[in-house]
Amino acid sequence: PVDHLVTYKDVVFTSGLLEGRTSYQGPPTPERDAAWEDLYSFGVSRIPRSSAGKLVNKTLPIPDDPGYYIIELNVFHQLHCLNMLRLRLYSTEEYAMDHPTMGSQHLEHCVDAIRQSLMCSADTAPHSWSWDIEAQQAKVVAGVLHTCKDFDAIRDWARENEAGYFNTSRRVEQVEK
Repeated sequence: PVDHLVTYKDVVFTSGLLEGRTSYQGPPTPERDAAWEDLYSFGVSRIPRSSAGKLVNKTLPIPDDPGYYIIELNVFHQLHCLNMLRLRLYSTEEYAMDHPTMGSQHLEHCVDAIRQSLMCSADTAPHSWSWDIEAQQAKVVAGVLHTCKDFDAIRDWARENEAGYFNTSRRVEQVEK
């Protein structure tokens, strides 16, 4: 449903180390948690029946929203999973294996979902190497150019097409092609 608006842009990744740290790194704080939530919290979207009928996989209509169907773009699921792993990294709490968000079953699902996505998108931007005078050894250079889908445009679409609340316990039939 968003392929028509996907554009590409060149992005130099930061190293995530020392001066290359981003606002998404570090232990949870209200500001950092809000920044993460802003990446994906609107990720469940509504699309018209005409778009739903073109999907490879069937999806469900939204109860009480005639003519609209529910989807979630995978990027927002991936970001949710990565955030759950980030939160668990800093957590000192013990969670039951079947805890709905922080249990090992959910987190293992998240690790594998991210693995599959990385393998599917397979970013082939080459990392170059340079000589580190201080360390007296060759090191990989993290700040290299990548050609990326314009995430801001995708996020804008998702915000404009956010499904909002709907009754998930009301059974509806899947769309037929």
